[in-house]
Amino acid sequence: MASSTARDVPAHILLPTDFTARCDRAQDRAVQLAIYWNASLTAVHALTDVALTDDRAGREAYRTAVHRNAANLREELACVEGLRSSVVVEEGPVDEVVLDAARRERADLIVTGISRSGPLARIVVGSTVTSLARKAPVPMLVVKKKVLHTEERVVVATDMSDSSKDALETVLRWFPLRKLVLFHAFNPPYRGMVDDKAGYDDQFEKVAIDQARDFLDSVAGPDAATKFEVTVRRGDPVGELEVVANGAATDLVVTGTRGRTGLAHALVGSVASRILEGVPCDVLVVPSAPRG
Repeated sequence: MASSTARDVPAHILLPTDFTARCDRAQDRAVQLAIYWNASLTAVHALTDVALTDDRAGREAYRTAVHRNAANLREELACVEGLRSSVVVEEGPVDEVVLDAARRERADLIVTGISRSGPLARIVVGSTVTSLARKAPVPMLVVKKKVLHTEERVVVATDMSDSSKDALETVLRWFPLRKLVLFHAFNPPYRGMVDDKAGYDDQFEKVAIDQARDFLDSVAGPDAATKFEVTVRRGDPVGELEVVANGAATDLVVTGTRGRTGLAHALVGSVASRILEGVPCDVLVVPSAPRG
């Protein structure tokens, strides 16, 4: 498999598409990043049973429209100077088609968008995001903004787990970032049994900040760590992340798919759609690397 570790940046990007305007931002982002990294781009469409009817003429019309749209997209992408691209149509459930294509095409990144209706909606809203986040062999970028300024503010959510380490390392390899924020949320144990809750919270916040800085130093090195702003908050990690992302202009939120607790754990649970809907910017989900 083509590895972003060996090349430092992605060599092949996969774009799931339903050929509608819902995918325009994701397509623009995939093209932007492919050119930025000199990567190739493959757009993939899942020919599903959702739009098929018992009427033979209707089925044939649907398939004809899909292949016409694929041809139009091939022509559109071919007109982008410096872009190496292809468009494929596969039959099957959306999530299975996307994952199979990612492996077959040796993709380093999946780029998709928020959709409110249609088959593609299940990629990022509902149970399919759990399947993709757990099974995707490569990072997945969920596009919310019109433009991604890769040198602007990026928030890396962490619980100091190995998954968080993978997410942080990926960001440092992929983007020449200028404004970096390491975000961590904590909930002090036995807080309800303590009289001086404010003092108790302050004590745990100081410990959490020290842990976050030690984590940065171990992953990014002392020089890179000085470029980060460390933000530590007590409370629900998802809600606090929304506050941080909304409180200042944020271009990208990055998280791992698995962790001890908090955001990395929540992302593959029932609150995945709340994270993606609540955070106003792009979200990069980085899977954990295999460890022996």
